[in-house]
Amino acid sequence: MKILQLPFEITLTYTWSNNNHGICGHTFEVIEYFWILKNHFNVGILLAEDITEEDFRLSITDKYDFNEDEVNLILSKTIFHNRPSLVKADTIIFTDGGKVEAELLCNKIIKFACGNKEVRNNIDPKTYILQDDRVYDEVAVNGINYKKKILFSRLKEITQEEEYMLVYGTKNCRIVSDKMLIDIQEKYNRKMIVLTQDILPFKNLFSMFSTYVYTPVPRKFDCSPRFLAECKYYNKEVIFWDIDYWETDLGLFWRVKDIENDFQGLHLLEDDSIIQILKDIN
Repeated sequence: MKILQLPFEITLTYTWSNNNHGICGHTFEVIEYFWILKNHFNVGILLAEDITEEDFRLSITDKYDFNEDEVNLILSKTIFHNRPSLVKADTIIFTDGGKVEAELLCNKIIKFACGNKEVRNNIDPKTYILQDDRVYDEVAVNGINYKKKILFSRLKEITQEEEYMLVYGTKNCRIVSDKMLIDIQEKYNRKMIVLTQDILPFKNLFSMFSTYVYTPVPRKFDCSPRFLAECKYYNKEVIFWDIDYWETDLGLFWRVKDIENDFQGLHLLEDDSIIQILKDIN
């Protein structure tokens, strides 16, 4: 067994399996929550896939305005350990809340509800579920109402060079078909960029397009789509393509409502309520 002992009071991570997430929204979540928690706890980051330190550094420097000392601080508090089988830790936080493919010997396990509604069945007294109660069913034990946020204050400024539409597919949950691309092109007749997570370059995507085409998720659930909130921050147009399941996808529904009516409430601030939540849990 690949055993990993984590030295931090709180460790931020996301789940690992046979398939890589790669650099994704959950990577940015661990960076951002590390940043606001570091002044209150001995906190660190675990990247448990085959992500290299250089790739992680590039993901930080291309997206955020952290200076060299700040980047080095984040890296100094990051452990790279590809798919441990057993993890020993004080408190561990999974930003994606999925199934953990490892044995966890932890005093506290915290999961951000994300995609997997089965977290509502939690009965483990040392496991806590942070979730937006507007989106998810009530948790059996240790459910805490909390809405994921984004560290907008440290995102890089961008310059937009071209008027492109972006269609963005991911291997995990958003498959973009050839027919869909043809239909979008025929309707809008505009220059288009098509990206998948597998070929995602290390650069700030938001400098590459002016309009984002939000395409369907086959499972009809998008837990807390940060890309839409970032589009709002960078003043990008969003087109919702063939979304006919607003009443089913409460994650998408409430994220759009918050963007329209309470965008400031999506900003991750230095005094965010998660700080007191973690103090109370511990």
